[in-house]
Amino acid sequence: MKANRFTGRRGAGADRAPGRLALALRFLGRQLGPVVKLGLIAAFLGLAAWTAYTAVLRSPYFRVRVVEANETAHLDRRAIIERIGLGQPTNLFRFDAKAAEDALLAHPWVARAEVRTVLPDRVEVVIEERAAAGVVALETLFLVDDTGRPIVPALPTDVADLPLVTGLNRQDYEVDAEGTRARIRDALSLARQYRNSPLATLRPLSDVHLAPIGRMELMLGRTRVVLGRDRHRQKLDLLNQIFAQLAERGVDAAYILLSEDLERAVVKEQPIDQGIGGSLSLRPEGGGNHGVQ
Repeated sequence: MKANRFTGRRGAGADRAPGRLALALRFLGRQLGPVVKLGLIAAFLGLAAWTAYTAVLRSPYFRVRVVEANETAHLDRRAIIERIGLGQPTNLFRFDAKAAEDALLAHPWVARAEVRTVLPDRVEVVIEERAAAGVVALETLFLVDDTGRPIVPALPTDVADLPLVTGLNRQDYEVDAEGTRARIRDALSLARQYRNSPLATLRPLSDVHLAPIGRMELMLGRTRVVLGRDRHRQKLDLLNQIFAQLAERGVDAAYILLSEDLERAVVKEQPIDQGIGGSLSLRPEGGGNHGVQ
């Protein structure tokens, strides 16, 4: 009898243990069920998105077929297409517009570039090219734009059409690029002022020379003119008067030094056959005519 009672109690305990396990599993199922479902949904959506993306990348519908680009003097349509990486069939979604802009800006003549993609198969390219504003002698000749930034090496023939700036060297640019560009801009501005003056047709500008301490000089044929650091417009007006007086006397000048106060000019006169010396006194307004001493 004892054995039977003992066996009965043991069997009842064994029946209760699976019941607790089942309750625990059901509890975990209720807690984790939503998470599992969300995970399965996310995985399904991710797989669907990836399948759709790869299908788009392979679809001929999104292959670039149209490239609109403004040609420039130094980049024709074919060169633009090759430079932005569209020389081969390319899917629009594989095309990197930012990398294409960087590739265009790496070209020395490109000042600004914008690349846009337009669904389903179009790429639009807008390029703004630099314009050569002058030639600068930095040991070798370089074309520069109106900001004073070098573009590419220049040819000697470029000097015939563009103002030449001398007096600098490569080390000046390497040590102080911004300061050197500012001096080049000033020289180009002076060249434009001179070319708009009455003297330009009679005495063509050979070059603008950047001398030490900010002084500027002009080479007008065989005549060197020292203008100084500022008040260049007024000094060009005086220079016109000086050359008019020299022409009346039938002489030329080897050099002309204009004072900063605009009241005196030192001129080394030079006839065609021989050279003589002299000076001009430039008196203030109301003090008499400008005369040769």
